Parts: sequence; structure tokens; C-alpha cells
Amino acid sequence: MRITFLVNYDLASLLALNYLVPALQQHDLTVFYTRKSVNTTVTSLAELAKFDAKRLSTPEPLVGFEAFNAQRLNDVNTADYPRFIAAQPELTISIRHMSILKSAVINTPTMGTINLHSGHLPAYQGVMATFWALLNKEQKIGTTLHFIEDSTIDTGSIISQSVTTANYQRSYLWNVLNIYRGGCENILKSVKTLEIKKPLISKPQSGQANYHSFPNTADIAKCGRPLFNNSDSAELFI
Repeated sequence: MRITFLVNYDLASLLALNYLVPALQQHDLTVFYTRKSVNTTVTSLAELAKFDAKRLSTPEPLVGFEAFNAQRLNDVNTADYPRFIAAQPELTISIRHMSILKSAVINTPTMGTINLHSGHLPAYQGVMATFWALLNKEQKIGTTLHFIEDSTIDTGSIISQSVTTANYQRSYLWNVLNIYRGGCENILKSVKTLEIKKPLISKPQSGQANYHSFPNTADIAKCGRPLFNNSDSAELFI
């Protein structure tokens, strides 16, 4: 199977690739990533981005992006679209990708385009879903694997969800990294289903939908948890 990953150039995406790529070696894999600068006036978000970049500069024990022959692809819908279709994906897997996919990209793979979202849908649509779940004192956090069916954000039918206990003794980043093992296991189960020529069963989202944007300084203070600690490392999760 030809599988194309659309990810972001960050620590959580790299952790996901370290879970997934070794388990999918029998497939023809292509990895594209977005790498866009953080444009924020919220000091703690900017500091989080710098910390994440520092961890990526020395990713061990994670295998780095270069080992996956990852290619930068910031404009998949426009200028970079020819490079995307040249990979001839049968399945596209999006993880933390920083572009809203348009119909041409969504409809290219014959087996569909799926997204691993870092929150439970539909309650936590949008960005930094784990942060908002922690702010709301959720006891259970996790991921949602869903189809991308159009250019609306995090609205596609749900394939599966993972559930992880929130750890309020740890940072936001630690909790983000902690949810990806379960989410990636669900991706691998879905790939195995497609391998035996069975369709992925999904169901429409139900319940109250809530879209979240980036938090402001007051939101972060109210959450009461640091966005990261200097001891945070992907080594704990691989």
C-alpha cells in the first residue's frame, strides 16, 4: 500500500512517526511535513515552541525526521500539490499537519484521508485539544482517528478513539506526548483492516461540538499547569 503521511515538524509528530514507520515497513511510505513559524504574542506559547525545537535538534532516542526521508511541504493545496500527487497515495494519514486540506488533496488517495486528532471529538475540535481538556479538568483525555471528508475542521466521521488518564502532576506537553501511543495503535489497526481489503467503519460525530483556538495568557494561567517542563522528553514514551 502507498501511504503518505502529512505531519508537522514537531516533537509529537516525530514521536508518532517513531511508533508508526517501523510497524509499516512493508508499505511504500512517503513523509511530508509542514514547518511554519509560530506567530503569537503569548510568551508561554512562544517558549513552548522554542523548547519543542530544542528537543528536535537532539531527538535521541527518537529517530529524526531525516531518517524517514521527510520532505518539507508547506503548501500542499497549491504550489506543492504536484509533489503530493507524485507520491500516488492510496491512503493519506494526517497528524498535526498545519494546513487545512482542500478537496483535491482529500480526494486523491483511493482509500481515503484520515486524521489523528489530539482530542476527543466533537467536544474538542481545533488546536491544542489536550490543553483545553486539562483546563476543563477532564479525567480522561486521548485521540480521535477520523476521516477528513471536506475542508471543515475536525468534523469528519469517527473511526476510533483512544482514552488515556490525564496526569495533573505533569505538563501539557507531557500529556500530549502520552496520548500518541494509543492513537498510533488505532492507526495501525486501521491499516491492517485496509490491508485485508475491508473498509474502515466510521460513524458521524454526535454530541456538543466545541471549536477551540490557541489559548491566551489568562487561559494558560487558569489551567494551572505549565505548558512544558525542562525534564519533558520523548524518551519517556518510546
